[in-house]
Amino acid sequence: MTRLNESFLKGRARPTPRILQWGEGNFLRSFVDWKVDRLNEKAGSDWGVIVLRPIAGGLPFTLNEQDGVYTVLSRGMNEAGEKVSEPRLIACVRQEISSHEDWQGVLALAHNPDITVVVSNTTDAGIAYVPTVKFEDAPPVSYPGKLTRFLYERWKAFGGKAEAGLQMVACELIDHNGDELRRIVLQHANEWTLEPTFIAWLETANAFYNTLVDRIVPGFPRAEADTLTEELGYEDKFMSAAELFHFFVIERKPGMPELRIPLADHDEGTVVVEDVTPYKARKVAILNGAHTGLCALSLLAGVESVGEAVSQPAGARFLDRLLNEEVIPFLTLPKGELQEFAAAVLRRFQNPYIRHLWYDISLNGIVKYQTRNLDRLLAYDEKFGKPAPLMTLSLASWLAFYLGRFEGAKALPPRDSADIIERVASIAAADDGTDKGLESMIAAYLQETAFWGRSIDTPNLRAKVIEDFRYLTEEPFSFTRLDAFLDKA
Repeated sequence: MTRLNESFLKGRARPTPRILQWGEGNFLRSFVDWKVDRLNEKAGSDWGVIVLRPIAGGLPFTLNEQDGVYTVLSRGMNEAGEKVSEPRLIACVRQEISSHEDWQGVLALAHNPDITVVVSNTTDAGIAYVPTVKFEDAPPVSYPGKLTRFLYERWKAFGGKAEAGLQMVACELIDHNGDELRRIVLQHANEWTLEPTFIAWLETANAFYNTLVDRIVPGFPRAEADTLTEELGYEDKFMSAAELFHFFVIERKPGMPELRIPLADHDEGTVVVEDVTPYKARKVAILNGAHTGLCALSLLAGVESVGEAVSQPAGARFLDRLLNEEVIPFLTLPKGELQEFAAAVLRRFQNPYIRHLWYDISLNGIVKYQTRNLDRLLAYDEKFGKPAPLMTLSLASWLAFYLGRFEGAKALPPRDSADIIERVASIAAADDGTDKGLESMIAAYLQETAFWGRSIDTPNLRAKVIEDFRYLTEEPFSFTRLDAFLDKA
């Protein structure tokens, strides 16, 4: 079978390299590059990408072997409830360079006036301050160190002209990703005692944008590779599967320059806003909160995956009510936007091409409940004067899961830090089989500041968690019992 190359584009234009991308992984290629490629097609624009490998090692082959061309498979359920699998050949990537094997080649790109935008996703730990990084390292080991050195080369190459400044669009999965990248770059510049005029240029001629990215990218579809190769008619070692849904929020604070790359003008899944915070809250509360809300209940019921859970009426009903009754009323974006996002989340959970296991999602489940669900639990109680019925059932289910009070628990031990596991065991010791012992255990669970950051124990919540814990554990739990619970809640 022929290896994928430029000839398969059938004459599609290859754009001018204008974007420098730190990170060659599946996510950026299936999200930012995919969006840029569609922008070029829709708007007739000319945005090409040079991909830089930020760390040594990785795949033993490069995008250059395929002329930068690869396939993104967008797959999932559309709004009509139909299965969709859409292959797209990506033409915008022009070259791949290893920063460790060709650092001088990377620095040479700083002299290219066409390059005006930098995009990055160097993993969650990529934007980090490394105190041992030096200016003369070739290359500096950290991404902020590399970027600082690159920007210095840029400053020198263009004589400090303001128009030579770059726009950095950070896509790492940390809060305030652009702000944090800027902070560390400036810290390196000062610690390396670089020229004050360079530091002033850094601060005034360059822009660092915070972002929120949202698309599930399983990556190379290994199990289907042979079948897909036959269907597509070529071998593609960089093929990447992604869900249909995609959403990109870029924060342009007051006073920041307009973004050079006009994705938001041509892509329905990209928005530019002054504050990314409400969109982050929406994602955490609705997408992540739905996962955490149903996770332990599904494990107690013996349901292995997200798709299996939402394909059953009880699972779909639970999430629909959880989101619309106990989450959306406590978020700040317009209700219509939130409901539309919630509906998209439920379609994403139904994606037949992705098997997302609840046991994988259960990792550090208690702290996930704290960061994703607890605020809505407390807000509901404050507004209505009673515990949120579904959030509270979920809260009780996490205790039952960590205690192993369900069928099949031996094969599914809790996945958390040793300290959290020890605290759960200490709490469990209070349960001596009596009503008083159960109440003592539930009280200790709700009072544990290591779980919730404070005590959340109130008489009403304690009584409801006791009731729900009994419902979950006194006889084997199932989605049939979840359905019965929903009828009464």
